[in-house]
Amino acid sequence: MIAFRQIYDDAPAFVQVSIPKELQHQRVEIILLPLNDSPELPTKRRKPPAKFAGRVKELGDVMNSLTTEDWGMSE
Repeated sequence: MIAFRQIYDDAPAFVQVSIPKELQHQRVEIILLPLNDSPELPTKRRKPPAKFAGRVKELGDVMNSLTTEDWGMSE
């Protein structure tokens, strides 16, 4: 996939876009996004390995009770 990206530090009221030759005479999409308002990434949730499913009763926050190495997991 060919991508074209142009960043403005101070965006003007009007922008003239020159389409690269590789994208001319094709169906294209032009998207404007503010760079300072990027969406937050979801927080990573840890869960016990599948081999423990149905074998233990969880009481509270079990994931922080041991290190990831003790769970047999690496982050």
